[in-house]
Amino acid sequence: MSIVIQEFKCRNCGGKLDVTPETIMVVCSYCGTPNWFVEATEDIMVVPSMGRDDIVKSFLTRISEDFDLKRIADKIQIVEVRGVYIPFYFFSIKVEGFYEGWKTERVVETVGRRTQVKTRRKRVSESFSSILKIPVLARRSAEDFSLKELSSHYNYSNPPSIPIGDIKDFKNLKMSFLRSEIGVEEASVIARDDAGDMMLRKVSSKVDELTKFVCNTKIVEKSKLTLLPYWYIIYSYGNAQYRVAYAGWDCHLLLAQEPVMAYHRVGYILGAVSGCLISALGLTFTFVGGLNPIYSLFSLAAGCVVSWFFGGKVVEDVRIEGG
Repeated sequence: MSIVIQEFKCRNCGGKLDVTPETIMVVCSYCGTPNWFVEATEDIMVVPSMGRDDIVKSFLTRISEDFDLKRIADKIQIVEVRGVYIPFYFFSIKVEGFYEGWKTERVVETVGRRTQVKTRRKRVSESFSSILKIPVLARRSAEDFSLKELSSHYNYSNPPSIPIGDIKDFKNLKMSFLRSEIGVEEASVIARDDAGDMMLRKVSSKVDELTKFVCNTKIVEKSKLTLLPYWYIIYSYGNAQYRVAYAGWDCHLLLAQEPVMAYHRVGYILGAVSGCLISALGLTFTFVGGLNPIYSLFSLAAGCVVSWFFGGKVVEDVRIEGG
């Protein structure tokens, strides 16, 4: 059995092209001509991106202004700067329905030196109607670092987009394009499901026991396949590497990984110890000072939560900061 290797060449000069199964378009390294590997480029929108130098400048500015990073600026080395276009669909979903459930109310009543906590159950019912903005990543598998923040920032900033065929300066763009793996029909189903799940979570937070939930979803607006520019910088400090992600259209910081310094760990340890003290003081005042047991249980729970939160951070090597 013979193996056939297909070779792709530039439509303009015949130069060899490096093509992968994900390729939407590749720019010829010899003549700069864009070569398309999708049939209908008019159905693909793209948000124009700032250049590589702008992203690096934004990162260096952050180092000089950040309280933690500027202290180690001379030890930070940029390892890689890469830009890639990520495919998304964006939907406006109208959700309508109603829910029923039970809400528990706790009332503290004090008579003399005696305090009682009474619990009451109240039946609640409410209808809802709203428009939700739902992004759908048009990839079945992709790195999830800051992609949610990328789509959220797009919805917030609403940058202009143009047909991908209108981009002229592909050679200087220096970005790769990821092919979509999900069609608009499948994305529509995902968007409606996500909208329903979002409303279910919102409704569930309003009651202690949800007994009935009815939700109808309808797509009122959907975008063409939209490619968002996503840049990330990998930098090193010591023996570790960290990542910083940016939205390409305005150099907005999405998420940043930063090293945990010694003074961070000291703060985390003090936080964990303070949680233990809160619990201990609550128990002490209960058995020695006659504090109501209700407040003792509250202080015990609060102290455990504080200790758990800071105790987990003591062993972490990476901090995550948002833009």
